[in-house]
Amino acid sequence: MTIPAIRLVISDIDGTILNSQHQFTLGLKQAVAQLQAAGLPFVLTSARSPKAMVSIATELGLTTPLAAYNGGYIVNHTDSGAFEPLFSQPLDFTEANKVIQLAIHNFPNVAVNIYAATDWFVPARNSWVAQEEVITGMTAEEVVLSEFLAQQPTIHKILFIGEEEEITSLEGAISKLVLMESAKYRSKDNYLEFTNKLVSKELALQKLVAHYQIVPENVMAIGDHDNDVSMIAAAGWGVAMGNATEACKEKADWVTADNDHDGAALAIQKILEDLPAND
Repeated sequence: MTIPAIRLVISDIDGTILNSQHQFTLGLKQAVAQLQAAGLPFVLTSARSPKAMVSIATELGLTTPLAAYNGGYIVNHTDSGAFEPLFSQPLDFTEANKVIQLAIHNFPNVAVNIYAATDWFVPARNSWVAQEEVITGMTAEEVVLSEFLAQQPTIHKILFIGEEEEITSLEGAISKLVLMESAKYRSKDNYLEFTNKLVSKELALQKLVAHYQIVPENVMAIGDHDNDVSMIAAAGWGVAMGNATEACKEKADWVTADNDHDGAALAIQKILEDLPAND
């Protein structure tokens, strides 16, 4: 297996560096530390918001950018907890409002989560919202939806969470709307994401490549779900987790172990072993 000269590693979070208990292992932490000691940046990209990523970045000792909302909002983060935007690609507000109203009026059991810059808003709290708070370590802000939308906020992502069958029905209903500027996709079987159609993790990779003044061939990208496919395909060395979807595995250059068996750490070790040839 020939690995190209890697100068940057971009990794998904959930299902990739986090195991099924939503934790990363000591092996992953040590591998990331070795990577950074070798001068190679390790950047997190996720469907999560920046605030739901920063604690993980801090625990891993990272000061690199965070590519949130699947690449729709890329920020630097500081020790003081501040976020400095590097790139922003929000939703078209009219289309976002259409989808929100559809879900609210026709799928009352589905949690509607609205993300604007670093903040998370919900029109109503339910068990799905509570579950997401536990997973992300964030607290959603409950708002009066009509008043919130009257301000026409800059929305980067809408996340719908519910039973898989309901999410499938909602996805079908959204498909019938005329939407020219937006896209939807699953990040989990029961998570439906809605963002600007230009947003993808491939876009995040392109922005980060420009930031670090390298080329895509110098990137290793690691992921596990369909929203990771574009960056895995665009990277010089795309790695799919053992627990990845078939779409991920088909586009990957290598399939590592699953997220409960340090698959991401093993991929990083491959890079570290190959460093003499890269230098």
